[in-house]
Amino acid sequence: MIQHEFRRYWTAIRHLGTNMRLLLAGAALLGLGNGIFMTFFNLYLKQGGLGEAFLGRLNSLGTIGSLALAIPAGLLVTRLGSRKSLVLSCALIAVCGALQANVLVPALLVVLQVGISASTMLYGATYNPEMMRSTDPQDRQVAFSLAFTTGTVMSAIASAVGGLLPRFFAQFGASPVTGLRLTLLVGAAFILASTGVFIRLREHQSGGEQAADAHSTLQNEPEVTPSWKRFAFRYAAVNVIIGFGAGLSIPYLNLYFTDRFHASTVVVGNLFAMSNVVLTVGVLLAPWLVRRAGLLRTIAVTVGGSLVFLVIMALTHNVVIAALAFWMRAGLMMCSTPVTDKFCLELVPSDKRSVAHNIFQMAWTGSWAVSTALGGWLIQKTGFTLPMVLTAAIYGIYLALFVLSFRHHPAMQLSGSVCPPTTPVQTD
Repeated sequence: MIQHEFRRYWTAIRHLGTNMRLLLAGAALLGLGNGIFMTFFNLYLKQGGLGEAFLGRLNSLGTIGSLALAIPAGLLVTRLGSRKSLVLSCALIAVCGALQANVLVPALLVVLQVGISASTMLYGATYNPEMMRSTDPQDRQVAFSLAFTTGTVMSAIASAVGGLLPRFFAQFGASPVTGLRLTLLVGAAFILASTGVFIRLREHQSGGEQAADAHSTLQNEPEVTPSWKRFAFRYAAVNVIIGFGAGLSIPYLNLYFTDRFHASTVVVGNLFAMSNVVLTVGVLLAPWLVRRAGLLRTIAVTVGGSLVFLVIMALTHNVVIAALAFWMRAGLMMCSTPVTDKFCLELVPSDKRSVAHNIFQMAWTGSWAVSTALGGWLIQKTGFTLPMVLTAAIYGIYLALFVLSFRHHPAMQLSGSVCPPTTPVQTD
């Protein structure tokens, strides 16, 4: 099975165009930088004397502040084009991240977080729609999975290597805060390097050979249902629910290991690295699951299974059990993400995808911004058990509503909703 699935991926990779290859290379560099920030930024702030409650307020206020820019960011993509939008967004993320690594002033940290969140909105409104334009429909699911796994593999490397950087800098006399600060600056440098890749993208023109390619692609596009607005509204609604659940505990999983189990930065880095390895395998196998069971059953099984492991994490005080549950939770919960990313963009007409992507993102991040402040407060007052159990319960509500909302959508009726690559390969 795995051999045939990787052969399927290899066949599709050979047919990827220049733009898609550049998108993957840029995502790799961005993944390295983001992996370092995701693993060590909270630890840096806490080492600098800022507690969990402030971390919750930082994430919450920064995200809420950026929501007003979400729809303008989607419209800005149309005006600037994909190349300029990706370069601008990554440059702003890198600069704001580097500045955050050099200050411990709460008000300034919040302002910079708004800048990062708004720039991430611009990046998201550009990247996925550009993948839709840069791939044929029959190769698209593989492309989405490759883009996602590229980010996770690079994050795994960043988590593992990044965990060694504070100790490396300590050998030259750096204090714990300074070591984490320099580690974050390395992450910002990787993010900035991605702009050198994205600037080489070719914009899709209205004439010539590219127009012919675009017309050919559009002829093979899945048909958008007449009731697409209703389905798009439902997708936004379920994103509100899952975003609220995620904010209660997921941003604090690095602190979960340091606070409950007194894990070092090296151990935390390795735990997150292994989590990304498991996630990568899951994402690569997700298209195979969808072909066999259909999108709806795949989401039901993977998300439902992840809830069990999240509850185990909440209740256990054994670090080995916690680590195993952490890896399984991440692999199951996130492995269908590229599949749902593709599904949500195919819900809407092609000319509305950038704005629609940001509306969906607003639904998730808006509720996440509210709950992450609550989650930080709950963790500081009660510990990790209650917020994690609440997250699991809300994820269960999300799963039930997702199944009820999309069980009649045409894409859910086909177990083979992921098309085969352009060139046929041996069947499984």
